[in-house]
Amino acid sequence: MQMNTKKKWAVLLFACVLFTAIHAQKKPNIILVLADDMGYSDIGCYGNPLISAPFLDAMARKGVMATNFVTTSPTCSPSRASLLTGRYCTRSGITYVIGPGSKIAMPDDEITIAEMLRTAGYQTGAVGKWHVGDYGAGLPNNQGFDFFYGMMYSHDYRMPYVKSDTVIKIFRNATPEIVSPHDSILNKRYTKESIDFIGKSIDNGKPFFLYLAHNMPHLPVAFGAMAQRPKSSAAGALGDVIEDLDRGLAEIWKTVVKKGEADNTIFIFTSDNGPWINAPRRMYEDGFSKPYHVGAAGIFKGSKGTSYEGGHRVPFIIYWSKHTLENAVLTSPISNIDILPTLAQWAGAGLPNKTLDGESIFSF
Repeated sequence: MQMNTKKKWAVLLFACVLFTAIHAQKKPNIILVLADDMGYSDIGCYGNPLISAPFLDAMARKGVMATNFVTTSPTCSPSRASLLTGRYCTRSGITYVIGPGSKIAMPDDEITIAEMLRTAGYQTGAVGKWHVGDYGAGLPNNQGFDFFYGMMYSHDYRMPYVKSDTVIKIFRNATPEIVSPHDSILNKRYTKESIDFIGKSIDNGKPFFLYLAHNMPHLPVAFGAMAQRPKSSAAGALGDVIEDLDRGLAEIWKTVVKKGEADNTIFIFTSDNGPWINAPRRMYEDGFSKPYHVGAAGIFKGSKGTSYEGGHRVPFIIYWSKHTLENAVLTSPISNIDILPTLAQWAGAGLPNKTLDGESIFSF
């Protein structure tokens, strides 16, 4: 009997993995990085000729780069809900982008990756943009994360981009720490908090799960790029924030290496949806933002918010030393809902007692 498509590429991708290694006593650490609105071709390994992202390019060479990875939704909140639960967003009720005052939030009975891994002994941390609920059960600390540092929404939830009387804040767990943060500090702050979380988790002798959800390169990028002036990217402000993001990830990985955990840490990088090529006029009314600050979907038609491939197909890089093939390109279709069941198997965690729409890519 022939194997189905996913099983075929699972065998190809992980044939070099001993099953006993997955279930070894030492559980693997996990770093899951989510960019915001990054297009399919916004980094070098996916064909961008101007943006320099040496760390991500190196991870793609050392590990696996997928060319047919898609998200369940071409918009932010629904895509994130699917990623965190391994389920289509209709199951959680988060079917559109939610904002301040919304009555929609991640339900208490949903089981996130963090909740699943915490029951397996993991220290769990979320850094960056949350955007799946700002009250009650929807808050990060109520969805399995021991630690949270970041924003509840996108950094554009302010005038002139969004008409809102809500002031953007950076929270430490449920307590506001910075009011009206400048975009130029976000990458640096998120990098520092990620490094601190990783260091403390390792020092405490616990495996860690870090969900690092960057705000960039979602519009506006002009103010975030100010942190990099006068040394600017050949791709302008868009390149500035992506290159800054890449440098931050390199710093985080250096901490993993320094702590002796490089061979025991899974690194995953992807995006929530495609580039905002069709951004409305309000996103350019600040006097700084330009249409060319938006990324690109490569050869694919469409963009964020559309059902064409450009809205759904995004970068996906995964590296786990001695477990993933080196310099491999995966062309078979996979999705963000496959991440939860895959991590469950790799971490030796029990699957949630829920209907899952994704499946483990380690299924033989």
